[in-house]
Amino acid sequence: MESDFGETCRKNGFPTRIINYYFEIEYEKYSQKCEDEYLKLCDGGYDSFDNWLTNLKTKNRGDNDVVLEVLAEIYKKLQSLENLIKHQDQKLIPLENKNFAMALGHGIICAEKSIFELEEEYYLRFKLPIFPERYIGVFGRAFEERIVKITKMHQKDTKDFDMFIANREIENLRTQHRKDI
Repeated sequence: MESDFGETCRKNGFPTRIINYYFEIEYEKYSQKCEDEYLKLCDGGYDSFDNWLTNLKTKNRGDNDVVLEVLAEIYKKLQSLENLIKHQDQKLIPLENKNFAMALGHGIICAEKSIFELEEEYYLRFKLPIFPERYIGVFGRAFEERIVKITKMHQKDTKDFDMFIANREIENLRTQHRKDI
C-alpha cells in the first residue's frame, strides 16, 4: 500500500517518502468556521506564560530547555484541569466526517478509504503522538480520492509533523537493518 501512495504522489508532482501510520482524522470541506478553529488551534492557549517561557529559553540559550518544556506542560495541564472544573474547557467544532488515515508523507495525508472529492479543499484535524500532545489542524487539497496535499499548516505543527515522519523513517530503517543482519 505504501508504494501505491508513494507512486501516486510522485505521479502528481509530490515526491515524498510515505510512512505507514494509522490514526483517526476528522474533516470537512473548507468553511469559515474551520478557518476560525484553525486560528484558535494556532494560539493553543498561547498566553503571557508562553511569552515568558519563550523569553526565558532565549536568555538561557538552550540550558535546561527540556526541564522548562516539561514544567510548561505541567502548568498547562493544571490550567486545563482548572478550566474543566470551571466548565471553561476549549471546545473544538464538530466536523462533518470522521475516518482513518493510514499513511503520511511530508505534506501528505493518505486516507484508509476513498473519502475525498478531487480538487476540493478540506480542513482536517488530528492528533499525533508528539510532545506536547495536541490537536493539529491543517488545510489540504485532494489530488486523489484518498490523498490530500497539505496546503496550510502552522509553522510549529509543520516542524513537529515532519519530525514525527523523520523519526518513523529512522525507526523503520533500524528495523529493516536488524532484519538484514
